[in-house]
Amino acid sequence: MNYYHKVLDIINIGKANYILRIEKKNIKFSAGQFFSIGISETFINREYSACSAEDDFFLDFLIREVEGGILSVKLKRLRIGEFVKVLGPYGNFYLKNFDKKENYIFIATGSGISPFMSLIKTHKNLKYKIYHGIRKNTDIIEDKDIDQDNYFKFITREDVKDSNSIKGRITDNFDIIKSESQNSYFFLCGNSMMVSEVYDKLINTGFRSNRIFTEVFF
Repeated sequence: MNYYHKVLDIINIGKANYILRIEKKNIKFSAGQFFSIGISETFINREYSACSAEDDFFLDFLIREVEGGILSVKLKRLRIGEFVKVLGPYGNFYLKNFDKKENYIFIATGSGISPFMSLIKTHKNLKYKIYHGIRKNTDIIEDKDIDQDNYFKFITREDVKDSNSIKGRITDNFDIIKSESQNSYFFLCGNSMMVSEVYDKLINTGFRSNRIFTEVFF
């Protein structure tokens, strides 16, 4: 039972997203890392980045309920006290030392915002901006640890409703990102096409590769 962790809560975030909260046990991880999660009846595991802080007593995972999906649907329907199998942590999507004097630009699509939530909660008082590509206003992440003034949403399927929202894809609005300081650290996570295109545009615009970190979700 070492790999099996009890479900503590299922927290709905908008219409399609939810947080799976499980017991942490003795797991240690670095903010930005991911885990492989599954339940015995499906024989399927999926990789999810933690969105909780390193020192929280629980593990949180932001998950999108995929229509027609197998695991994301079943995970959401788990009851408190049931178990999930957790392997990990894995990955190197983090800096060993976060200098709080530096500027951090977090660029994500969908649930690719998860590792950035963990980084922000773990490393307090970071100077950062989040550029988040989502489909609808209900996909906006309203988390008390995210500075909403530094959270910019790129919405593709609905009209925008606030001053920090932009209509269209991140890749179609690259001029906004291009205006950031070239001394910033850039973290890109989410859809492979977005990550590849933004990375190439950053390099072609003169940003340094040793300050760009990438993680592809799908």
